[in-house]
Amino acid sequence: MIRSLFLILLLTSCAAPGNDYKIYLAKKGVTALSPENFEHCRGYGCRIVDQTSLSTADWVDLGNLMTPVKDAAEERQKIAEVIGVMEQKIGAYTGTKADIAGTYVKLGDYQHDCVDESINTTIYLSLLKDKELLHFHSIGTPSARVPPFSRALGPHQTAVISEIKTGERYAVDSWFHDNGHEAEIVSMKEWFFGWRPD
Repeated sequence: MIRSLFLILLLTSCAAPGNDYKIYLAKKGVTALSPENFEHCRGYGCRIVDQTSLSTADWVDLGNLMTPVKDAAEERQKIAEVIGVMEQKIGAYTGTKADIAGTYVKLGDYQHDCVDESINTTIYLSLLKDKELLHFHSIGTPSARVPPFSRALGPHQTAVISEIKTGERYAVDSWFHDNGHEAEIVSMKEWFFGWRPD
């Protein structure tokens, strides 16, 4: 009975919409969220926070990638691509361009774990929103899955978006790949129960 109650609470908390991602980011020391000046996490668990920015030319490139978009499904595909491009551009500025997939494969101040990845992706989504490049999705608070659902020894965390029209929540997970690769975007219902790329 207690185990069933725990499972229900866990699923409910994971499924609840996260409307105020900025509170979560502030708790991690991330408060600058303007396209001209924002923060970037690295070193595992957002242990190191850098101030950085993107150039006008960078934003032109990103705007061109994000438009035009005809529906929510296409916007998710564009988001996946743009997260990879943002990682490349910001990685060159912060020294994290050599970040490799996963956690504990390679250690160091310029590597990311899933906490870093989910926070950075949430920051990137916030910047896209501020630039009025998101039309079909809102941004949620990062969400976690825990063993046995994570299909791993420890918990795993992802950035989250919600389709405005349907309320469907999606994981935006860039942890599975090396820096600069497209993010994986999958329904939170699938992601929560251990989804990972083939």
